Amino acid sequence: MAPGAPGASARAGRLSARRTAPLDCWAITPPGVEAITAGELRALGLVPGDTEPGGVAFRADHTGLAAANLGLRTASRIVVRIGRFRAAAFHELEKRARTVPWASVVAPGSTVAFRVTSRKSRLYHQRAIAERLLESVARAVPGVTAGRAAAEDGDDAEAPADGGGPAPALLVVVRVLHDEVTISADSSGEHLHRRGWRLATAKAPLRETLAAAMLLASGWPGTAPLVDPFCGSGTIPIEAALLARRIAPGLGRAFAAERWPSVEAAAWAAARARAREAGRPAAGVPIVGADRDAGAIEASRTNAERA
Repeated sequence: MAPGAPGASARAGRLSARRTAPLDCWAITPPGVEAITAGELRALGLVPGDTEPGGVAFRADHTGLAAANLGLRTASRIVVRIGRFRAAAFHELEKRARTVPWASVVAPGSTVAFRVTSRKSRLYHQRAIAERLLESVARAVPGVTAGRAAAEDGDDAEAPADGGGPAPALLVVVRVLHDEVTISADSSGEHLHRRGWRLATAKAPLRETLAAAMLLASGWPGTAPLVDPFCGSGTIPIEAALLARRIAPGLGRAFAAERWPSVEAAAWAAARARAREAGRPAAGVPIVGADRDAGAIEASRTNAERA
């Protein structure tokens, strides 16, 4: 259809409206970290909403969503709700899934992976739910293929932030509870603990998000010396340096939402510019890491240089 055709104009209008409408966001957190993440949202100028075990709700425009992905130190990932409805049978699921604005988050020719959980509902077959939803996406967006989603986020080593290859699958998180279906698009992509700098690891590596939570929970102000005598691959000292210098942890990586058709590149560019402007040139206090393992110290130095 030509760009000036009535159907194309209507689609463009709907897409423009979705760009300006507030997004229902959910910051997924490790258990017990919710209050810390809510405080981080406030510091970013975002208003936290309901808090449940494992996450904090908030509303934001696309610039706010970018700021949260770039700046939250303790969240695991951020998802955006794109659909919510009741369905107790597959024909109801298929009918109501057609109303979900898939084209706002799924680009033509992309790969989509569903992570489905179902509890206390008549629709309990998770694979069948994912298949019906994929059919709905394929009707709305041309060239979509199915990918596989891990059952949960792994704790493997850091992947290079600038790695080549095809774009990863868009993760769609589906929760069915008491016949209520909630569909959310993952805006983060790789788990947010993957800052883009940790290539070298020591034994029992600590996730960056948990290291940041430890620092924030301890009340360390970033203006007093800090010593980690068991630093391993340097996660706590490096997170402390990022915190003291007010460097956004996500500045060195890309995010899934940057590939959404509804997202304007200017929103992410503006959020990145503000994050860079907020940084300090130096920590201003000594931050020291030590370890009995020489290999761990070498890994720490490599990671610190990359960070």
